[in-house]
Amino acid sequence: MSIQIGDLAPDFELESTDGSLFKLSTEVKKAPVLLNFYVGDFGINCTNYMTKFCERFEELTDLGITMVGVNNDSMDSHNGFRKAIGLKWDILFDKDKEVAKSFGSIVGPGHMVTGFTNREFILVGNDMNVMFTWKASVPKELPEFDDILNGVKNALQ
Repeated sequence: MSIQIGDLAPDFELESTDGSLFKLSTEVKKAPVLLNFYVGDFGINCTNYMTKFCERFEELTDLGITMVGVNNDSMDSHNGFRKAIGLKWDILFDKDKEVAKSFGSIVGPGHMVTGFTNREFILVGNDMNVMFTWKASVPKELPEFDDILNGVKNALQ
């Protein structure tokens, strides 16, 4: 079951591409965190939307948030992917998809990528409450930057 607005976000700690350990409950005290769960590094759909997000990334960070990607591909893959497309945010290594599972961010049965991490955005506030969510209804659905930006803006008001 997917996490909903108003739910308490599960806390977690994962290795980040910046070399640190990212602990959600610590990071939200500094700024709300926008988690971007995604299907996989180097996939055509993830590459396409993330490249577009990079072009306007400052519009999100100007709102005072931190954004991180979450996926179970290897740390080497994450670092290569970040470098290849000039990704402006860090990616967290969710080795066994435990964090994705705890947020309900797994592609359900009936899809070619069943069991993969789904494409989702979840904004977690300073109190660990979920403030905004966007979830692909089917794995090939891509987020529009303006939908995410407006959702975050509205949640922060």
